[in-house]
Amino acid sequence: MQLFYYKPMQTKRHSIKFKIILWAVGFALILALSVASVSYILSIRYLRQNQQQSALTNIHILGNDLDSDISSVLTFANWIRLDSTLSNYLRTVDRIYEGDVQAGKKLSLSAWTHLNNEFNIIGARNHVDRVIVSTVHGTQFLQAISTADAQSVTDVPMTVMDSDFFTDLISSTSYEWVGFVDNPLSRNGNPRVLPVIRPIYSSASSATLGWVYLDIPERVVTKSLKSFVLARDDALYLSLNPYQSYQFDGKDLIRSTVPDGVISYTLPDTGWVLSYLPSKSALSNRIRSYQLLIISIFMVIMLAGVALSILLHRTITRPVDRLIMRLDKIGQGDFSRDETIEWNNELGEIGRGINNLSENVSELMKKRLMDEKSRHDLEYQILQSQINPHFLYNTLNTIKWMATIQGSEGIADMSTALSRLMKNISKGSDNLITLKEEFSLVDDYFTIMKYRYGGTIEIAYKTDDEKLLDQLINRFSLQPIVENAIFHGIEPKQSAGKILIHTYARSGDVVIDVTDNGVGMSEESIEAVLSGAGKSSNDFFKQIGVYNVNERIRYTFGENYGITIRSKIGEYTTMSFVLPYRTKEMQCTDY
Repeated sequence: MQLFYYKPMQTKRHSIKFKIILWAVGFALILALSVASVSYILSIRYLRQNQQQSALTNIHILGNDLDSDISSVLTFANWIRLDSTLSNYLRTVDRIYEGDVQAGKKLSLSAWTHLNNEFNIIGARNHVDRVIVSTVHGTQFLQAISTADAQSVTDVPMTVMDSDFFTDLISSTSYEWVGFVDNPLSRNGNPRVLPVIRPIYSSASSATLGWVYLDIPERVVTKSLKSFVLARDDALYLSLNPYQSYQFDGKDLIRSTVPDGVISYTLPDTGWVLSYLPSKSALSNRIRSYQLLIISIFMVIMLAGVALSILLHRTITRPVDRLIMRLDKIGQGDFSRDETIEWNNELGEIGRGINNLSENVSELMKKRLMDEKSRHDLEYQILQSQINPHFLYNTLNTIKWMATIQGSEGIADMSTALSRLMKNISKGSDNLITLKEEFSLVDDYFTIMKYRYGGTIEIAYKTDDEKLLDQLINRFSLQPIVENAIFHGIEPKQSAGKILIHTYARSGDVVIDVTDNGVGMSEESIEAVLSGAGKSSNDFFKQIGVYNVNERIRYTFGENYGITIRSKIGEYTTMSFVLPYRTKEMQCTDY
């Protein structure tokens, strides 16, 4: 055995220490910067998203409450427009007053009572100061007021009809919002109101019978908005339409334009838009708190890196020096064991490995010599195993010729079939063979089975196109299927049986159906066979059973191909091979 002298690399003793310190501190610096950068970016994103999500949630709640209040007013207005009692009043009140004033007053009182009761029941009184139901020209009208001390002008209908907004609202096809205006029915114009005016049509002729007016006081809207707590530099906006926007200052609504960068929510029923501009100072304060936390984390990581560098120097540099000295001695030929380098840590494991290596060098050399001898013995055994099949073939051929001379054709046929079958088993190396060659293997196997069962079983082939005989198939794929048909299909039936192998093309694929007229299979048996739970009784085909054949097909041709089974108890079982059309010529072209 030749020994090589190991000469350790001459380096400065302080270089590894310097590298350890540099790596530890550098790693800590990179880690600290990475953690700080990622934490800062994520924290800023989280704070902004959290602020926006919180604001969006709050204005959703606020908007839904406000939308519910205004929707109750619109619901009340729609009820007035559709109510038959009020429609009858508007249609007949002028005519009745002309004929009989007392009857007209009685009709007006009945209609007013009906209106006032609904005004109280539906809950609109809480959101509307005044509701007016008038004829088209304002000659007769009904009025319901939510507060007893509400001041009013003398000619109510005409005052409303002379207002600037009446024509626009009455002619609109739907509810429109002109914004908060001075109350036209109040002597001093207070409080500001949001007017709602819609025409009332006849249900019979679609003629205009009159109109309804409701005024929503500004306090109804501001009362809802006051529930939203505003910081010093944030803002809340309410847009009734693209041209009517107000800023809420915590007390009143002031005409304003909505700036960019707001968080908006559209009220589903009224179409109003509630917008919120988050506070920048609150976000800045929270960002500063996160910055201090990130700086603290950065400093902790840096201190941990410095401490780690000192610890690594003590726990790694010194033991490494000892290991280098030990390797130097081994390079000089000293293979004795040095237990001083077997510390109770990972470096100690390296020391133990070095000691074991130094002790086992000679033993490894001896083992190598023994392995060489074993290899030569194995090669001799392989040569012997190759000789044995030749002896078996020669013996079977001798039996065949003796049987032929003596007129025992069955023995000759079985010997010939067995010889060919054994030769294919032991000598066959190609995984894929043609379907014609596979049928020959099936014939050899079936010849033996036919003599075993005294000719009570038969096999037939049906091939729709002779070209399909060139189809490639895995070697020994059909024998396990035929074996399964004989042993588990025909034999339990205890009567003559027949196996039909039908080959045909389908949708560009090749299908091979192996059908027997045996006892059939249950769904549980089919599942067991395909899952590998079913076992073949033959020693060789036990290794390549139905499950293995299916797996070989899927491995060779793909997951879309393989074996399927269909059966009917007491009548038949069909195992179908589905293969892609492939021949040897196509195989060569692919390569």
